[in-house]
Amino acid sequence: MARVRNPLEPMSSAVTMIVTLFAAVTVLGVFGSMFMDGVSVLGIGDTTICVTDTTTTVGGADDGSSPMGFRAAPGASMGLDANPRFCTDDPSAVQGLLNTVTQLPSFVFTVGALLLVLRLIRGAEGDGLYTARTARRLRSVGWWLLAGSVLAAIAESVGEKALIHSLSRGGDVSALSGLVSWDAPYMAILTGLGVLSFARIMRVGVAMREDLDGTV
Repeated sequence: MARVRNPLEPMSSAVTMIVTLFAAVTVLGVFGSMFMDGVSVLGIGDTTICVTDTTTTVGGADDGSSPMGFRAAPGASMGLDANPRFCTDDPSAVQGLLNTVTQLPSFVFTVGALLLVLRLIRGAEGDGLYTARTARRLRSVGWWLLAGSVLAAIAESVGEKALIHSLSRGGDVSALSGLVSWDAPYMAILTGLGVLSFARIMRVGVAMREDLDGTV
């Protein structure tokens, strides 16, 4: 009898490989930031921190002055192009934490999505594709893509605006402004909605199959 190929391939192998690669890079980055200079992971270990205020558009003055009242905080520097950019070579502990906050949510969201997909695949390989448990796991993936992407975008926006506020003077940027100026992750939202719809279709199909099995 011919062996039936895994219907979840090549996604199963690809997701497993990506998760393994993420874990290896993260571990190497953490150890590198602890024992090597110039190595950082998720902002941890950065000796220079820079952030651009993308919500404000300005033009540099010919005499090098700062238009619209923008200026750097003590210990920070500012560059002007299309947007003001603030940097510091001596970040405080709070600024280092805020720098990490601007990167960590996306990382957590991506790793969480990969782990949920891997859990879905492994569960489907053991329980079968068309089962109520697989449908529930698929729904979990959909909700993570939908809600997780939005929360990650908001968290990064709040962290970025708080970091800008700590490095600048004279602007209207604050952590609270990040709650209204975040960039909506439209692709992740649409993908999450599609996965949730497919999970609902699967639940209906599973219920219909169980009804048919009960009548036979």
